[in-house]
Amino acid sequence: MVRHSSTLLYVLLSFFVTNVSSADQSRPNVVLIVADDLGWGDVGFTNKYGKHLIVPDTPRLDSLAQSSIILDNIYTQTLCTPTRSSIYTGRYPHRLGWLFSASFVLGYSDYLKRQYKTFTEVVAEKYGYAVHGVGKWHLGLENPYLPVDRGFKTYYGCYSGAIDHFTHKAGVLNKNGFIDTIDDFHQDNIDTNSSLDLSSDVKGQHSTHLFTQRAVNVIESHKDKSPMFLVVSYTAPHSPRKPSEEIVHNRNQHIPDKEKREYAAMVTQVDDGVGAISDALARKNMWNNTVFIFISDHGASVMPNNCADTVGGSNLPFRDGKGSYFEGGIKGAAFVSTPWLTAEQKGMRSPALLHAVDIYSFIIAAAEDKLSGSLSASFTKTSRKTAADDNDIDSGDYLIDVIRGNHTGRDTILHNLVTGPLPSSRSQHYCSSKFPMPSNYAVLRHKNFKLFYGNGLETFCQADFLQKQCIDILQKSSGDTEAHMLFDIDTDPFETTNVAGTNPEMVKHMISIIEEYKRGALNAWM
Repeated sequence: MVRHSSTLLYVLLSFFVTNVSSADQSRPNVVLIVADDLGWGDVGFTNKYGKHLIVPDTPRLDSLAQSSIILDNIYTQTLCTPTRSSIYTGRYPHRLGWLFSASFVLGYSDYLKRQYKTFTEVVAEKYGYAVHGVGKWHLGLENPYLPVDRGFKTYYGCYSGAIDHFTHKAGVLNKNGFIDTIDDFHQDNIDTNSSLDLSSDVKGQHSTHLFTQRAVNVIESHKDKSPMFLVVSYTAPHSPRKPSEEIVHNRNQHIPDKEKREYAAMVTQVDDGVGAISDALARKNMWNNTVFIFISDHGASVMPNNCADTVGGSNLPFRDGKGSYFEGGIKGAAFVSTPWLTAEQKGMRSPALLHAVDIYSFIIAAAEDKLSGSLSASFTKTSRKTAADDNDIDSGDYLIDVIRGNHTGRDTILHNLVTGPLPSSRSQHYCSSKFPMPSNYAVLRHKNFKLFYGNGLETFCQADFLQKQCIDILQKSSGDTEAHMLFDIDTDPFETTNVAGTNPEMVKHMISIIEEYKRGALNAWM
């Protein structure tokens, strides 16, 4: 099937760039793995506060984390697409107009806009990387918003946000607002200008297994003439809760509840997959020249009937989960490994305040660096302007600094910003009908404080497994439409006490920061 008219141009450009950039294996390979709806409490390596629950078997992730730097304070967005758009573009979602749900509307004209260059495009065009993608895309369903339009040489997986793990069917909205069920398992190749629908060929095989197998094949078939960039975005443990029965019967027997054991099996399958990928890198003698990043896209879904998601994961000891801006919804389970970590760095927990956008600059810096034979080279500190060829990004050098031993991190993270009423079409995607939709609000982290500010905050006060509803702690002056919740995350990481009333100057200062961010905000179109 012919993909689009720009394919020939892309192939010629890739050939030209690969030759003029002198791409060779002195540049590190890069592997980015994203787990879908994986909670902070779903893996062993996040065990910062002690054992709070029975954790699924994750021996491979835990082992890899102990040879990496564990990122204890990296934050994501609260839903899949906003996090992915942040990682790929280095921009907060409010700059993209992509604040909430995602690309599951057929015929939609506003997927991830082409004007925002992705890191996959940069490393392919500027540094000659062979970029391969596996798994979940969730940034566009149709041309010209597909992976091969954004720097990928090959892509194997689904375009939508969730598929049945065995039938590989997805539910998407048509132009009339009704759900269509489609086959959503593709194999795209820019070199052969082909796009194959593999749904019938792989039916009955678990998506996690298929994605792992494909990633291993990419590694094993990689040629040394150019560095490899591999993105693996698993669709697990995202709903539906359909694990491999073999895993259910043979693993996680320490979890008595059957439904939770089924969820745990999907986590364990991801763990097995990450282990298989790292093993393949070692067999290919690529591990010692590979930057390896693992991150969850947001917290696990813990609210029954929340966006039809499977409940079974855990973000304990943090509050709430997917869809919420409490810590449980936005704390990423993550670690990063590079060939030049020292023995002292391996297994350390970095306290640096980071956001998913910082992965962008980190990846660009990795692509720019040529490792010496002794693997002693370190990142050249890259300015944000250099990293993106423009200065209109939010990604910074903070993760680069962590690798270089500086754990100062950010002062500020804009978790979300909505500057006007949501479009009418958004109501079809809104996950909560319990409270009114917010139309003007922000969630901001500044140093040790986190502020919820605006109207519609009741939406964030849905009950969770740790706290009663927080409506009673909202502080709103008589006649004031803006409410405030301020938490001191250093002393109250579980967000139990609203300290807005005792910190009025901090609230005022943080609101002024929000007002500055509003200058670059786009109204939410998704």
